[in-house]
Amino acid sequence: MKKKFTLLMLVGFLATQASAAPITTHKPKEVKATLEQQLAKHISYPDVLKSTQQAGIVVIQFRVNSDSKLCQLEVFSQNEKLNNELLRQLTGIKLTGYATDLSEYAAQVHTVRLRFKPQ
Repeated sequence: MKKKFTLLMLVGFLATQASAAPITTHKPKEVKATLEQQLAKHISYPDVLKSTQQAGIVVIQFRVNSDSKLCQLEVFSQNEKLNNELLRQLTGIKLTGYATDLSEYAAQVHTVRLRFKPQ
């Protein structure tokens, strides 16, 4: 009797666990990785950091407009010269793969981390 009860509990637990995990239709981590990769192709190591040979991470936020270009761009670092350099490099960049369905996508604010390594 105990074995049947334990087996019934196990089956019930597995059944409820399967229904508790809904299927997601979007993959935000893949999109962010793609955004980071696309932005990294357009950015060179900033001149501001060349003298110190610093490595680091900078956070940027932006929206994608109807032309698939970056807009409302903000750079978050403590170095104002670095912020201006990155704004100059990123302004007007056109992203690929986002032109088909921008209604929902353009309303989102995207946050991306950029990593810099000395050359």
